[in-house]
Amino acid sequence: FPQAALEDEQVVGKGSYGEVQLVKHRIEGKQYVVKKLNLQTSSRKERKAAEQEAQLLSRLRHPNIVTYRESWEGDDGQLYIVMGFCEGGDLYHRLKEQKGHLLAESQVVEWFVQIAMALQYLHEKHILHRDLKTQNIFLTKTNIIKVGDLGIARVLENQNDMANTLIGTPYYMSPELFSNKPYNYKSDVWALGCCAYEIATLKHAFNAKDMNSLVYRIVEGKLPQMPKDYNPQLGEIIRSMLNKKPEDRPDVKQILRQPYIKGQIAVFLEATKM
Repeated sequence: FPQAALEDEQVVGKGSYGEVQLVKHRIEGKQYVVKKLNLQTSSRKERKAAEQEAQLLSRLRHPNIVTYRESWEGDDGQLYIVMGFCEGGDLYHRLKEQKGHLLAESQVVEWFVQIAMALQYLHEKHILHRDLKTQNIFLTKTNIIKVGDLGIARVLENQNDMANTLIGTPYYMSPELFSNKPYNYKSDVWALGCCAYEIATLKHAFNAKDMNSLVYRIVEGKLPQMPKDYNPQLGEIIRSMLNKKPEDRPDVKQILRQPYIKGQIAVFLEATKM
């Protein structure tokens, strides 16, 4: 996968760590995304960690996870990572386009199950996502979910960058993270619950005018109203993922084994056969 085979098309985004560029492979004719991470200010240890992380990501193979094709460190001190491009954009914007019109239940569950399957795959490999949110979940042009942004950037978050993780409003942060407990599998499940809630209601599960009220709502507040327009079992599953106590949340495997979910999976499989 030689660098020379890639030609730049446009810059599609800028993050706190660098920019994201859309490129085209001259021979395959396929589009890819190249993420540039600035390693110039990073210590050797961090650079090593970032490279190992990139290696790890390139070994992940799952139909619902963005593919990581290749990475290299440029002469400019930047780490370049080549990943699959998802033409459908991110889920956050896709839900915004609904302008408040709820999706069909089958669509809600289909997307939710695909995100859950990606997460289960990661968890079985002992990988935490740590930043699951609708902006990091992408769609192909046929509406297949691809979970992306598996934290290379977080490897570069040294101590003085702790604030960086809080730059975005922490809509998806679980209650335990506010009491400085380490991030764990159940924190990913909480984030999955927030995403499922958002797909079903087109609203954030926890929302507030300012940071303090948001944190209060997540840590102390009541659960939001569960979606009324779908099978109540869906609301129950979302409620279980948003349990304030991590030990009382189901793991992803248990969620995918729920009879309601298994029934829905059977329906998709039938439809796929058709």
